[in-house]
Amino acid sequence: MTVSVARPDAANLVLRTFGKPLHPDLLCHHKSTSLNLPGMSLDLRLIAAGHALIVKTDDQTLTELISAGDEPHPVRGRLLEQKLKGCRTESVQFESGLRYDVSCTLERMSLAVFLRQNEELVADGPSASLFAEFPGKNRFSPGPLSLVRLEVCRHSIVVHAFHTFPDQLTVVKTQSLVEYEA
Repeated sequence: MTVSVARPDAANLVLRTFGKPLHPDLLCHHKSTSLNLPGMSLDLRLIAAGHALIVKTDDQTLTELISAGDEPHPVRGRLLEQKLKGCRTESVQFESGLRYDVSCTLERMSLAVFLRQNEELVADGPSASLFAEFPGKNRFSPGPLSLVRLEVCRHSIVVHAFHTFPDQLTVVKTQSLVEYEA
């Protein structure tokens, strides 16, 4: 059985970060993975527009979301909201000691460059922490894909995410660093 995904227009994407968990119904996902470490747990979900990253420590919950700007998400508890355009970098330091840094890039490409980038991501899929490749609109065009790599260190996690939007020849790239005290 194939699973289709309707990617929103890349021009309407936003990065939202919350200092709380979101209701699970707001995070309908296609694939997920989780990780439990001393002092922290991580839940990563691939959603239609990109991903949801939920990090929990004893004192704090952090939720990072790449989504369409018109999706209904709460305003209460929202720490950041950035329209994805060009390259952006943001940081949040929590009183609990948790530190969050995120860098995101929305890159529009020529067809040749996009197809080469897509091939590289497909080739890297088997070694990724989480990977999903969805059917294209027709058998001649690539479908959207999402690839996420996790780097786990002693007191930090780095999340590298790539999401393609073939209709707009666009790739969204994020790098999120979460530092915590174990």
